[in-house]
Amino acid sequence: MSRRGAPLDYIYRVFTHNLGTKVISILLAFILWGIVLGSRNVEVTKEVPIEIITPPDVTPSNEIPEKIAFRLSGPKAFLRSILDRREEPIRVNLMGFFSDNIRVPIGVKVLSVTPTAILIKLENVRRKEVPVRVETRGALPEGYHLSAISIKPETIKIKGPESRIDAVNEVSTVPIDISTLKRNLDKEVNLDLIRLGVQIDGPAPRVNLEVQPASANFRVKNVDIRVISSYKVKLEEKVVTVLVRATSKDMESLDRSQIFAEVDLTGKEKGKYIESIRVTLPKEMGLVRVIPEKVHVTLY
Repeated sequence: MSRRGAPLDYIYRVFTHNLGTKVISILLAFILWGIVLGSRNVEVTKEVPIEIITPPDVTPSNEIPEKIAFRLSGPKAFLRSILDRREEPIRVNLMGFFSDNIRVPIGVKVLSVTPTAILIKLENVRRKEVPVRVETRGALPEGYHLSAISIKPETIKIKGPESRIDAVNEVSTVPIDISTLKRNLDKEVNLDLIRLGVQIDGPAPRVNLEVQPASANFRVKNVDIRVISSYKVKLEEKVVTVLVRATSKDMESLDRSQIFAEVDLTGKEKGKYIESIRVTLPKEMGLVRVIPEKVHVTLY
């Protein structure tokens, strides 16, 4: 056999080896493709981010949608792949956009685009320096108080459309949750700028909250600890001392049965636990601290 014939023989063997299996595979692929294309169409909505590109000295001053919604129709298998696919933002010029901004496979149709048009109002960019106000949410845990609140820098620069900037005289931080704060807090804060339609022009400020334990003027000793459990209980510490804020009159009329400490072990199995103590006081008194704060409990 000639050398020229050898490669041809090899190619022939590749195509004819397991020829029946290859033919069946091709037929199955065509059948599956036909089933997919012939299956009942479904409709889905695909959202794609939108990006407005403007010169640096102008900016949109009106509300603009963040995403464009494409209503699609086609075979379920194809639509699933489109929904799972990450799309690049639609970069819009000021003339509008079209449905071919999203790539769809054969058999999938774009039924509608929402919104069909975008109104963009442009204004010159303006910068301004305004003070920052610290906003908090909730109340400190019982027995603590805020001794100082500071923010640095106290003023920041903002930028945005002229009409928006003119209406802003100060900005607030996003409310800081202090309901679980028992120590000083120092961190960079977010600013509530979205509703104002402006942006910060520079680094974000840092807030510092100084937290101190509230001072107690009375202490109530030998308060019994009650354990809530269906098992027998063994306590290493049977009583606690409760430090409170109260008036002399409140203490004189105090009924000791109104002050109690308890540990709730409802649902806990037999074993050893170290649990926090919860103290209940008359409503006119303020809890400062309980000594000890935790107790060793054995359920048996």
